[in-house]
Amino acid sequence: MDISQKVIRNTFYYIAGRSWGFIISIFLTPYIIGRIGLERYGVWAIIGLITGYFGLLDFGIGLSFTKYVAEFFAKKEFKKISSVINLGVAFYSLFAILVISLTYFLADPLLVLFKIPPELYSEARFVFWVGIILFLASNITSPFYAVQSGLQRMDIINKIAIAVSIPQALGTVYFLRQGYGLPGLMINNIIIFVLASVVHIVFAFRILPELRFNPFVFDLAMFRKLFIFGFKIQIAKIAIVISTQTDKLFISYFLTLAAVSFYQLGNSIIYYAMTLTYLLVTALVPAFSEIEAKGDRMALVEAYFKSTRYLSFIAIPLFIFVLFFSHRIIFVWLGSGYEKAVLVSQILALAWMLNAIAQVAASVCIAIDAPQLFSRGALITIVTNIFLSYILIKTMGFYGVAIGTLVAVNCGAAYSIMMLHKELKISLKKFYACTLPFLWASLLCALMILFIDRGFVIFIPHLKRIPAFILLFIEVNLFLAAYLYLGRR
Repeated sequence: MDISQKVIRNTFYYIAGRSWGFIISIFLTPYIIGRIGLERYGVWAIIGLITGYFGLLDFGIGLSFTKYVAEFFAKKEFKKISSVINLGVAFYSLFAILVISLTYFLADPLLVLFKIPPELYSEARFVFWVGIILFLASNITSPFYAVQSGLQRMDIINKIAIAVSIPQALGTVYFLRQGYGLPGLMINNIIIFVLASVVHIVFAFRILPELRFNPFVFDLAMFRKLFIFGFKIQIAKIAIVISTQTDKLFISYFLTLAAVSFYQLGNSIIYYAMTLTYLLVTALVPAFSEIEAKGDRMALVEAYFKSTRYLSFIAIPLFIFVLFFSHRIIFVWLGSGYEKAVLVSQILALAWMLNAIAQVAASVCIAIDAPQLFSRGALITIVTNIFLSYILIKTMGFYGVAIGTLVAVNCGAAYSIMMLHKELKISLKKFYACTLPFLWASLLCALMILFIDRGFVIFIPHLKRIPAFILLFIEVNLFLAAYLYLGRR
């Protein structure tokens, strides 16, 4: 199977797996909020924020697994693949000891910092500890996932994800109906994690019989290789965490947990959109790495532009539709009372659209072993985001943090794209040619459908959720039909 066929196959399975997960989440989120309330949902979001920051302590080593597994597999260097896996498990086991030690001292101060209400403190503490343990355990097993992604077997990853999502959804409903609340959700996550991890490890050995596991064999040269690469890309990882999590930190500190929930719900729409675009990109890193390993730079540049065009064709209309129709999406999804989440999703749609397209450039940077090109843009994002979010939440309130993210993420993404083009000695005009036609087509289609939407509301101003869903369904299909007509011209 050639590289293009692998990318198409892997992308198909990514779409299938993530789409199924998206559907499950769409139905479960309103149910979870209805059972635990906005404040506890805010606690859930804050715990995710904290574990995300702990993930920055690994110096980016985990980000290098897939790249080097793919590279060594292309060269048939199976002993080096085993070395990567063994090193990954050993490193993350030691990393777990460090994080647990830090958590022992920092758990209570962090919960106080985020102003957890006294009546929720014991629940939050339990959820925090279980969340940290699950995070560390998932890190330890992550090298085995890298075998499947490095060998470009995303079909296996997503088949497993679809299979375990069913007991996960059933478990969520069961624990909440039994009144276990947030602790019940965490217990359910433990069960699903163990099940999924066992299956992934079994498949890692099945698809790579040459794999030899011995975490006590420590290859110092390999560690240095992974560390140097991971450290280069760590700034980009920090930028992602800062851009997706720090807003909630500021909101929790300056405002309320309920405000965190509204922000999280608005951000969830963007998360689902980003997930779709990221899954299209995930298959590119091992594919680009394979091309680079063969020394064919011209083929890599051609693949970069082709991938950018395909991703733009999908990502731009997706974010433009969210920008224009978030009000309809959130009402159909959650009902009334969540209007504050609408503007958040609209602002963040503008923040992440260019970043989504720039992930192709990031994949090329990883493949050519030059992640520092993208890290410079990430550094711009980090500094700008923290500064603007702090200033704007104090001057503009709730929506200020989203505006800070809008400015910071776009500045960082634009700079990173320019740096890659400079490195590869290619003109930005080709990038514009790959993206702008889809932007104009998306805007024109969205404006036409919005005109229909506003006209409909004039005659029926107070839609219920089911009629609103029917209207949204019609609008989606009209938008797609118009866009496909214009986008292919």
